[in-house]
Amino acid sequence: MRAAQQTSFSKARLRARGSTLIEVLIAVLILSIGLIGSLKLQTEGVRLNADSRYTVLASTLAQDALDAIAFDTANEKSTWTSITETTAATGVTGRASDWLTRVQRNLPDGKANISCASNQCKIILLWTPPGRAQVKAIYEMYNS
Repeated sequence: MRAAQQTSFSKARLRARGSTLIEVLIAVLILSIGLIGSLKLQTEGVRLNADSRYTVLASTLAQDALDAIAFDTANEKSTWTSITETTAATGVTGRASDWLTRVQRNLPDGKANISCASNQCKIILLWTPPGRAQVKAIYEMYNS
């Protein structure tokens, strides 16, 4: 009787070992899928953080330019409006040159286009974040 009990106990142990190994493999698979998902989430968070940084920089730069144009004490409005997407910072003088240098330095592949009509000034900033398509932001100011 004792031998029969040991045999059935040994078979049960062997089956339990096999099941445990399969369970561990399934658990590792599920854990791996979860880790891959969290890694993707982390990389998306870093990318969105960088995108937000460039958007804030563009807004700040546009506000600086619009303020300089609105409170133009040195009569540099024509200098500001000469800035196009192909203008280099060396082709502009005064505060506009410093501003364009900051655009090109702080925004990846940063470009600007400034135009003013009777009571409206428009600034278009373009930049290309790494590994992404070009971003275009338009800022406008209306003078009364």
